[in-house]
Amino acid sequence: MSAPAEAIPRDEPYVWLTWLAPWVSGENSCDWAVWFQTNYYRFEKLEGGDFTTWRADHTKLRRETHQALNADGYRVKIENQNKFSARHEDSPAVVIGGTPDLLAFRDDDAIVLELKTGKPRAWHSHQVLLPMALLPRSNRAEYEDVRFRGRLIYKDGPDRDFSPREADELYERLPYFLNVLAGPDADVHRVPSYEECRYCPISSAYCPERLAPDARG
Repeated sequence: MSAPAEAIPRDEPYVWLTWLAPWVSGENSCDWAVWFQTNYYRFEKLEGGDFTTWRADHTKLRRETHQALNADGYRVKIENQNKFSARHEDSPAVVIGGTPDLLAFRDDDAIVLELKTGKPRAWHSHQVLLPMALLPRSNRAEYEDVRFRGRLIYKDGPDRDFSPREADELYERLPYFLNVLAGPDADVHRVPSYEECRYCPISSAYCPERLAPDARG
């Protein structure tokens, strides 16, 4: 078997919302897993499981939500139309990227919507609140003066709504975490556990402390 490819450092730290939200929420404890993906790319990632059923359920929920919003007079933007990157002015070294499921606009009302087909998790709220705060500060000029509210929609309910104030409060606390990601390897904690390692895309070739087997499924 050939040796794994050497991980290539990024030009600057870049963190995706789906890595950041579980960590900031406290649901995931391993600093190093987020730090490594933020600072390195093109490492050999472990393959995930079969998401065929999940994708079909998510697409159905997205279309139904889109149709309901249109019926209420909202203009809706979907997934790749919503991709953004942003920096926090108090920790600008890290670029934060994300793609909200839906953005909805009607008159002065603007909503960030995330859709979930599985069981509720603590970090789902952060996946809504973070783009609510970051979009007006992002590279998307059209959102500069927009105050977003948020909605988290589960296939089997109940839905949750979030105010701009909640997003602002989380945004104020974000530099602490971004500074960790922009800092050195020596300052981050590896916290191996089977529960987290089994879903982590970083193989034992890069993380010898990994507890789960490298085969994912």
